Amino acid sequence: MGSTTGRVLSWALWELRRVASAWFGRHRAVPVSVPGFRRALGVLLARLRVLSDDRRRRPALLARYEARGGEPKLRIVVVTAEVGEGHAAAARAVAADLVGERADVEVLICDALAGLGRVLRYVLLDAYRWQLRSAPWIFGLLYRLFARVPLFRGLGRAGLALFGARGLLRLIDRYRPDIVVSTFPAATSVLGYLRRRGRLTVPTCATATDLAGLEFWVHPRIDLHLVMHETCVVSVERVTGVGSARHVQPLVARAFFAPCSREQARRELVLPLDKPVVVVSGGGWGVGDLEGAVRACLQLPAAVVVCLTGRNEPLQTQLSEAFAGEARVRVLGFTTQMSVLLAASDALVHSTGGVTCLEALVRGCPIVAYGAPPGHARRTARVMASLGLLQSADSLPQLVAALGRAFAQPAAERPRLAPAPSAGSLILAAEPRLRPTRPWRARLLRPAASAATVLALVGWMFLSDDAYPLVARTLDLKPIASITTGRPVVGLVIGAPAGVSPNLVTALGQRRAHASFAFAVAPDRRTLRALRVAGDEPLPELRPGGLTRWLDTKDELKHEAHALGLPNRSFYLAPASGFTASQYLLGRGIGAGAIVGSVRIGPDRPGAGRTFHRGEIIVLTLGSESQTATKALDQLLAGLARQGLAAVTFGELVASRR
Repeated sequence: MGSTTGRVLSWALWELRRVASAWFGRHRAVPVSVPGFRRALGVLLARLRVLSDDRRRRPALLARYEARGGEPKLRIVVVTAEVGEGHAAAARAVAADLVGERADVEVLICDALAGLGRVLRYVLLDAYRWQLRSAPWIFGLLYRLFARVPLFRGLGRAGLALFGARGLLRLIDRYRPDIVVSTFPAATSVLGYLRRRGRLTVPTCATATDLAGLEFWVHPRIDLHLVMHETCVVSVERVTGVGSARHVQPLVARAFFAPCSREQARRELVLPLDKPVVVVSGGGWGVGDLEGAVRACLQLPAAVVVCLTGRNEPLQTQLSEAFAGEARVRVLGFTTQMSVLLAASDALVHSTGGVTCLEALVRGCPIVAYGAPPGHARRTARVMASLGLLQSADSLPQLVAALGRAFAQPAAERPRLAPAPSAGSLILAAEPRLRPTRPWRARLLRPAASAATVLALVGWMFLSDDAYPLVARTLDLKPIASITTGRPVVGLVIGAPAGVSPNLVTALGQRRAHASFAFAVAPDRRTLRALRVAGDEPLPELRPGGLTRWLDTKDELKHEAHALGLPNRSFYLAPASGFTASQYLLGRGIGAGAIVGSVRIGPDRPGAGRTFHRGEIIVLTLGSESQTATKALDQLLAGLARQGLAAVTFGELVASRR
């Protein structure tokens, strides 16, 4: 790499870091060395080559179930994906069921990701796994958008068809099946596209092992959908048409249906016979708050905990070290003894829903959903809880209480799924389902309505103060409410008319307290000089964003900072109401952070009797009546003094940060 290229690259990286620093609130750019970047890029490229070579070696055919009666007369291809363990487990259950139904059936289980191609394999496997383990909020945001906005789902289906249709069809045609079955939602979408185009002519079925988010599991051109609960039939047929869905028995291995007493299972696993046993599972990838779940289980007297981390080896090592001195905890990785474990346990604490919950219901093991990452797992838990199939816990105390109820539940009263036909019998009887083509006006109406919905949703999300809490939580927008400090101080921000500020400054000085004064309109220079002489400070206050006022956020903050004589525009007081996500993001764009305060006190929010904590930011709003405002300030300062706290300016509170 030449010196000129190196300088350009170094400048580009410096600029990128500077922009990122301004966006996320770090106000000092740090140069990045080109040699270090070069080494990191080399490691990344080497890793990608290893992944690429590894994927080329992976076989497309995962398993073959030969016909029991010799020469097969019917060949069925089941496409699945080893994304977690649930999809592949369902595929094996379908294959075993089909071979058991007819002696002349041959079943081939194929890896859908091998046909969908490298791009989709990366998106559906590697990126998805990284999101769940490292940045679940990203997956939660994407899932919410795709679940609520049909246009996004349509774009997603189009992308799947664009990148994966040709390769998946080539994979299927290689084996010339009589029937195709999918247990993987992305493959189901592509198969539906191929059926609609007439490029796949054999009957096609799809399974849905989740009880929620069914819009991701179905396609209008799939001939038959197999669902796990009778309530799912109506939901699926609302999307795909009448007669397109059937309720079947759970798609789990036959071992789960075989009788196995609790005593027999515990002897096989060398577990105590007289103590409660809890299985904590994070699915095939070991996601969710497993450590918190284990610690909650240990609060139950004498409970023995078996924690399953799946194929997440780093997590298995981490939990093994964390509970090395606890004899009541066993940490295991991926296991093939799930049937025996569920038969031996008194409860299952699970974070991802799916096939593991079906296995527990077949075994009669009570389920408590806890620690699920954002996305489909939480939605599935809510639906299953509403159907009485499990308990849902949002906190550790709720988890402990739910486990106590599960232990006390008699075996006869534990949730079970209703009897249903086998999946194999319905798949073997499947026939192509005709669907009339809609007129062109109806085809155009839906995209138009979807586009209008997207525009309205985006406008509501970023221009409405009602949507700000949701957007802030989803995008991790965190205005400043408190500062971690070792000193017994709180930050005091006062919002009051400029005319009463001198009296308030005097009251603060008498109690040796200080405060930041927030102004939406800058006061005269005399007032500002009096503030600074007394050790107080001015602070810009942003006005509520209206339909178009939010567009002036940057200019308003710049003007107010200049009028107040501030050397920079690092912080401002957000309005008590009317604060929108667009204002927050525009302020962040110029390096200004929003202060919302942890406590707001005003005429309609009295502060008498409150308990305050060090590091909190108190926003005190006062009226234009000088005597009343001074009295309210005296009462607040007296209350802080009784609690051993002192009021300081926001700047001093930030300086005391530890």
